[in-house]
Amino acid sequence: MKKFLVGLLLAAASVLAARTVTLDYFFQQGCEECARVNALVLPMLAERFPGEYELRRHDISEEANYLKLVEYQERLNVTSDDAVCMIVDGRQYFGGFAVIDRDLPAAMERARQLPADSALPADVSPNRERLHRRAETFTVGAILTAGLLDGFNPCVFSTLIFFMSLLSLARIRGGRLLAVGGVYCLACFCTYVALGFGLFHVLKLFSGHQAMRLGIEIVLIALLLLFALLSFRDAWRFRRSGKSSSVTLQLPEKVKNRIHAVMRSGLKFRYLLPGAFTVGVLVTVLESVCTGQVYLPTLVLMSREFGAGSRWFGYLLLYNLMFILPLLLLFLAAWRGTSMPVFLNWSRKNVVAGKTALGCLFLLLAALMLL
Repeated sequence: MKKFLVGLLLAAASVLAARTVTLDYFFQQGCEECARVNALVLPMLAERFPGEYELRRHDISEEANYLKLVEYQERLNVTSDDAVCMIVDGRQYFGGFAVIDRDLPAAMERARQLPADSALPADVSPNRERLHRRAETFTVGAILTAGLLDGFNPCVFSTLIFFMSLLSLARIRGGRLLAVGGVYCLACFCTYVALGFGLFHVLKLFSGHQAMRLGIEIVLIALLLLFALLSFRDAWRFRRSGKSSSVTLQLPEKVKNRIHAVMRSGLKFRYLLPGAFTVGVLVTVLESVCTGQVYLPTLVLMSREFGAGSRWFGYLLLYNLMFILPLLLLFLAAWRGTSMPVFLNWSRKNVVAGKTALGCLFLLLAALMLL
């Protein structure tokens, strides 16, 4: 009887000493992984830990809840963006159904054994500055991606291949080819930076006129959606026909002919390097008819995100470094002996992939402008 009473007292003491585990559950409507958590994980928790935890549900489609999630992720150094996640006692993050299903029960067992005052504060104050930094991260990633894809733009690539074929016919090889390529890429970089610098300051003039700025952004969003549709259609049509004439988003024939004429005349300069620089400047200006489809929306994003400070110029330079990277790689490949037929064949094979990537980029820029 004495042992029985001692057992009851110990059981009662353990119940009184048991602490309530705080479980923050972040989800979104229509999420498949969230539905699996609801159907499998939550019933398991209710069965294994009845009355031993407090479940706090947060629908991240609501701004305050998303801000709370961002605050937790910043605090716990979480870099992934999972569709569903759970946070135990404000200190342990479990993202995605598979991780939650596998690791959460053991974490709950450990958390039950901790002292009652071991949990970090479960309530965090929404911090808009953190959300702004998160949005800025996405914007910077989009800027760098846009610069790289702009450099792989079929308009730019086909023009450069034509220029390199002229250099090949002129028997410009080895160190001279690298020098010409470097000067040409430098001219493209300087010209594109100058164009971006001017357009950026024009856009800043509208920063104080909200109605006009909003109108510009609405027009650009509509154009981006149109360009995305045309890019996907171009990819589909080129895959079926294999003919460049089936592509809608390309340089007009008159502009192409003008670019070719500029390149031919540039190689007739008495000094080759000044001629290459002049060709790079003029070609970049003429190609802006095509490349501006990506450049202008990116500049609008930059003016909105970084217009109040001076960081925008650094990102402008980064964009243009990414833009000329494919051009530099092409000249390096030619210097190492890659022949023109290889370039032409590669260019034709990657039209579909390039157009599809551009279409996705247009959608991404439109989404960022909407957000």
